[in-house]
Amino acid sequence: MKLTNKILLYIGIATLPLHIFAQSETYDYGSGEDSIRCLQNLSVYQNRYRNEEKTSDFAPETMKAWRNAFFQCPKGSQNMYSPHGVKMFETLFKNTQDETLKAAYIDTIKLIYDRRIEYFGEKERYLGYKGADIFMLNSNLFEEAYSLCKESVDGLGNNSDVKTIIILMQTAVIKVANNTMKKPEAIALYQQLDGILEYNSKKGSNTHESWRKNLEAIFLRLNPDCSDLIATFEPQFKANPEDTELLKKITSYLAKNCTESDLYLQAAINLDKIEPSALSKRNIAEMYVSKKETSLALQYFQQSIDIEESSEQKAATYYTMANVVSSNPSLSVSYAQKALALNPNMGIAYILIARQYVAGSSECGKGTDEYEVEKWKAFWVAEDLCIKAKNIDASVTAQANTDISKYRKYFPDIETMFGYDITEGSTQTINCWFSATTTAKAK
Repeated sequence: MKLTNKILLYIGIATLPLHIFAQSETYDYGSGEDSIRCLQNLSVYQNRYRNEEKTSDFAPETMKAWRNAFFQCPKGSQNMYSPHGVKMFETLFKNTQDETLKAAYIDTIKLIYDRRIEYFGEKERYLGYKGADIFMLNSNLFEEAYSLCKESVDGLGNNSDVKTIIILMQTAVIKVANNTMKKPEAIALYQQLDGILEYNSKKGSNTHESWRKNLEAIFLRLNPDCSDLIATFEPQFKANPEDTELLKKITSYLAKNCTESDLYLQAAINLDKIEPSALSKRNIAEMYVSKKETSLALQYFQQSIDIEESSEQKAATYYTMANVVSSNPSLSVSYAQKALALNPNMGIAYILIARQYVAGSSECGKGTDEYEVEKWKAFWVAEDLCIKAKNIDASVTAQANTDISKYRKYFPDIETMFGYDITEGSTQTINCWFSATTTAKAK
């Protein structure tokens, strides 16, 4: 067979190093004259290769000696197949524009790998190398490359080669684009591959950890939407609703654009039961808020506060709860006051209370001659709170000033106050659903 050549085109993974085999050479030279010719050709090609590999300029004499060794003593050297044979034909491929030769060189690479497997084993690993190489030579061979890389990864599992993993994901993305693979299947494949990289990363492999981002970047080319992710994860969830690792994957993937789904909520709840935390409970509460299930949201917010260690975070959660129940001024103020008890410098909580006093002021003095006056008092108290807010928390100054301007529009003029026997600056007390003391203020 006429040998042809190959080049490794680094599609998307230019920095990924070629695999250098660390095992010692195993020689089988045959006997008699055959063994002499084998030794001669091995010696010639190996010596010349060492001198020529730095420049990747392999002379015809080197290629001839390699070819003779390839056929005369196939068990003479493992490196004769890979990386040496692959490297030499890579150079030939790079140096020709002849498409017929390029195709022949790819066939040669396949033969080199087949012979390597035949004489030295490690079928699953070298099928992966074979698939990766032919794809990087010619991306149109994605179907064949996918099959080879998939067989390799399925067989080797956590021992799979990084290059094989990356090429397998690339070919899967192409298959989806060409309608020869469904998107959920490709997403499931990504989970499998990411799991392999994660496993090795946790064992201390920096290489595997760094390649997880590259794998994710390839995966994102699938543009998975919420329905794709649900189609992928829902059957798994139903089969194993208490699988911690599965629950973490579901909440991680769906957190990007699928937080309103029932699957995300149920997975988060199940994970929280197994590994409860203040953060997970807050996240669940937020999901119930989005679903307008306020009662359940408040339950989870309170649970998060009960196990939270940070007083500042507790205060922030109470403030969130105050906003969730903003349609109920009394309850909202109650939560805001709890926030202030934990963080007295939370200016925004004072602003919220001021707004709620104003919002609920229509209930003060209702049905009495003092109705108008009681509303004034609510606006006066609201201004007091806004002034206090910006004095203790400069970050809310602009917001406080905006609200103060709105409240002052509802202040009475001096003449109107005089009609109620009220003088500017006098002490005023409001007793409604809230109680406060303030001073009378005119426009």
